[in-house]
Amino acid sequence: MQFWALIVDSFRASLDRKIFWVILLISLVVAGGMFCIAFEPRGINVLFGTWVITTDAFTVGGEVRPDFIASVATEWIMDNILGWLAVILALIATADFLPTLMQPGVIEVAVSKPLPRWQLFLGKYIGSLMFFFVHAVIFVGLTFLVLGFRWGAWIPAYLLSIPLTVLLFSYLYCVSALVAVITRSTITAILLALGAWVAFAGVQLLGDTMEMYPQWQESRALYRGVQVARWAVPKTQDLTLLARKWTAAASPFDMVGTAEKPEDQDMMERARQAEQKRLALSPISLIGSSLLFEAFIVVLAMWRFSRLDF
Repeated sequence: MQFWALIVDSFRASLDRKIFWVILLISLVVAGGMFCIAFEPRGINVLFGTWVITTDAFTVGGEVRPDFIASVATEWIMDNILGWLAVILALIATADFLPTLMQPGVIEVAVSKPLPRWQLFLGKYIGSLMFFFVHAVIFVGLTFLVLGFRWGAWIPAYLLSIPLTVLLFSYLYCVSALVAVITRSTITAILLALGAWVAFAGVQLLGDTMEMYPQWQESRALYRGVQVARWAVPKTQDLTLLARKWTAAASPFDMVGTAEKPEDQDMMERARQAEQKRLALSPISLIGSSLLFEAFIVVLAMWRFSRLDF
């Protein structure tokens, strides 16, 4: 009961932060903006007919392609807004949860309660995840309704964006929590969490590049090392691939058309094959290995927090 009360208290504290309402406002603005746009066979209807952009780029047989709508939903709405902007704002909003807890006068009261330190840490950690979970539910719920009622595309699998983006946030927040426990610095926790995000994406990008250019695989030791590193770190980039797979969204390669130069065509084909190879992997493997990394970091942070002198 005390553990749950700690989680609820952490979440309630987040409601007092301005960033909570900023993210909520972003969700409302994005949903409202989407509602002012409609994809029709004749083109893109903006502001309920005020402006019509005539195009047949996303139609087949006089009908709007469902996979195009799913691609817009996953690649632009989920990935760029919820999976990028909202994640960064949430990291900023939650980065000081633990440093604030460890301030003199606050930590003495917290540790005086009959609650193990690891539970105290875990309660704050889960409370931070709840902060982002609520925003993910609101954002995905609103945009899901707009996709159905306004864009005419009911995509139940789009709701899986909620757990996928929460996973993305958790992969980064575990790093923020560990840094916060070690340094007790909010700024350092934010910067290193964002740096870890860049590093995770960089490892994946390097792995994709090696798949696209066989000559990069000549050094077998380097190639195997990159593959091991890619398996070990959280698969932040692959979460969007999973969303696109589950929603049957069109691939970006299908949306950009065919390259003119033969060398560009070969590169696009290799990139397509590398993506298909990633999509063929089991979601359990992709998510499971990432959760192992997160579990290791969380346990390390709990151990460190439990051994601190207050």
